[in-house]
Amino acid sequence: MWADPNVRAVLVLLAFAAAYVLYALIWPFTHCGACGGGKRTAPQSQGRYWRKCGRCGGTGKKIRLLARMFGRNP
Repeated sequence: MWADPNVRAVLVLLAFAAAYVLYALIWPFTHCGACGGGKRTAPQSQGRYWRKCGRCGGTGKKIRLLARMFGRNP
């Protein structure tokens, strides 16, 4: 049973999927892809934000899809 390459491939894929679900439930937030995680600054602003991101509202983070599917909304 374990020698069959198809069985091993399916088991490896299931292990990766389970690991990603666990990862999404433990750490439900990721950086915002639109602003780069809150790094949207103007060159002459010396590090201050010049406007809030439209997607994340200036927080720099967004909730992962799987975390939202499992009800981990903030």
